[in-house]
Amino acid sequence: MDLEKLHQELLQPPGDLGVVQDFWGLRPRFQIHWAEEAESTNQTLAAMMGDGSPSGTVVIAATQRSGRGQWGRQWQSRPGGLYLSLGLTPSIPSQRSSYLTLASAWGVATSLANLGVPARVKWPNDIVVGGKKLGGVLAEARLAGSLVEKVIIGLGLNCFNPVPATGVALQQIVDIHRSPKSLQTLEGIAAVALYGLVQGYFLWQTQGDRAFLAAYESSMANLGQTIILNGHRARVIGVSTSGNLQLEPDGESPPNSPPNSNILEVSPGKVTLGYNT
Repeated sequence: MDLEKLHQELLQPPGDLGVVQDFWGLRPRFQIHWAEEAESTNQTLAAMMGDGSPSGTVVIAATQRSGRGQWGRQWQSRPGGLYLSLGLTPSIPSQRSSYLTLASAWGVATSLANLGVPARVKWPNDIVVGGKKLGGVLAEARLAGSLVEKVIIGLGLNCFNPVPATGVALQQIVDIHRSPKSLQTLEGIAAVALYGLVQGYFLWQTQGDRAFLAAYESSMANLGQTIILNGHRARVIGVSTSGNLQLEPDGESPPNSPPNSNILEVSPGKVTLGYNT
């Protein structure tokens, strides 16, 4: 990773980095730090934020010894992938912290989609292409009373690294000769990702929960998917204002039941939507 080249990529017009037109005026300031190897970029950045590093601080590593996904799952961090963390100071109620994950995944997926990558979101934190995992987000909040005082948003994105059967890398999707310049190097992809994280946050903050959820649902790869929950079939119909997955049982509702009375809500970690192989 050439940090001077990354800073040059960050100076490109936001539209060239996949940002939606409403946010072309965004010019976030990042303080970027590079490491050849880190235990995890989230862990490194958390220590830096604890020592006073400001909002907008970024840590990027070539590899991670102990990269993590949701619920402590290991994230393979092989050379050629993008492993970064962004620190923010949002000061939002803790019960709304789930939106930080949703907004981050949506923002990066949307930037990639605007640049021709058929990226979608898989609730709550994954970015997928063709049902295979392209990347994932891990947002870790630090509370001050009932408020989220700081959040570390970690992103792992498969770029030029080898991937398992359930994964996919940008090099397998993008035509290096025809793709936008920003997707041809790790520095360019990092710029796309950083702007993507910021645009997701700003969309949520400026347009509110319901408008954001409508945008998120329009990018969901699993909308309409039928899954098995507690031995029963149910269909994915969206995301609730609490950030939980909404399911509709696959069967007839009882006679005279009120609308939406049979919609189920499932919190993260309680259901697996799976990947293609």
